[in-house]
Amino acid sequence: MFAPDRRTAAVGVALVAALACQGALAHIRLDQEATATIPPASILETLVGDLGFDALSNVDVTDDAELANQGVEPGDIVDVRLVEFFLEVTDPPGADLSFLDSLDVYVQAPDLPKVRIASATNLQGTLVRLDLEEVDLTDYAVSQSMTVTTDASGRRPDEATTVRAQFGLSVGVTSQGACAALQGDIGTGG
Repeated sequence: MFAPDRRTAAVGVALVAALACQGALAHIRLDQEATATIPPASILETLVGDLGFDALSNVDVTDDAELANQGVEPGDIVDVRLVEFFLEVTDPPGADLSFLDSLDVYVQAPDLPKVRIASATNLQGTLVRLDLEEVDLTDYAVSQSMTVTTDASGRRPDEATTVRAQFGLSVGVTSQGACAALQGDIGTGG
């Protein structure tokens, strides 16, 4: 088994830094999640509007710890894409998403239009993957405040139901920030 010595490891890190500093685009995966509890139905009540995922009311990609750990500055972000969006019933046991007829998910930010990014109809089962729209989210992600909202139609469930929304973003960044971090590690012997 090959065990690199300190000198060989330093050469490997320098090689990675040199390749990263050539201006190639790197992609970093960011995952977000939020939960909402849908109250039970009354006799005449239908479900229309936002499901209430409060944690999605201010998604700050530029302040994400994963990006900061990679040495990425807000100016390094050049491409942001939604790569998946799931809804899952987490409580009560045995409940499902069939109370929803349709769901649209939107993104908005100051001075930018509200745009649909995902949707689903005829939701069945406890876990549903939404259909994604091909939308470049870069301007939204680097804005001062990116908000993700939902617009649902259907009926309220028979009992209070907790739903988790999970989505993943692929953030394309220039390698300048990561390059600077690597070069700092090389310079300090880290």
